[in-house]
Amino acid sequence: MSKNLRRHPRTEIEIEVELRFLEDSAHTVITRNLSEGGLYMCVKNTAHYPLGEMVSLHFKNPLNNFAETEKDAVIVRVEDAGIAVSFVEMEEL
Repeated sequence: MSKNLRRHPRTEIEIEVELRFLEDSAHTVITRNLSEGGLYMCVKNTAHYPLGEMVSLHFKNPLNNFAETEKDAVIVRVEDAGIAVSFVEMEEL
């Protein structure tokens, strides 16, 4: 049995996320799970989302009293059913 090496525990939850990628217009997707470090989203046409690319997300964060949340993230896994992203904290200059 493999050991779970995740830094943040996942919460299995379905919430709506507004996803922006490249020049595409924003569209709403549904999560499968969420953690402090990232989330997994069910998307159609996963080939459209290459590994390592940046996306922008907007959602009401259930891990923070459903506060309006804007996050940048990098795609870290692509599967037939969806994509996993890791949040990226941008530093202010």
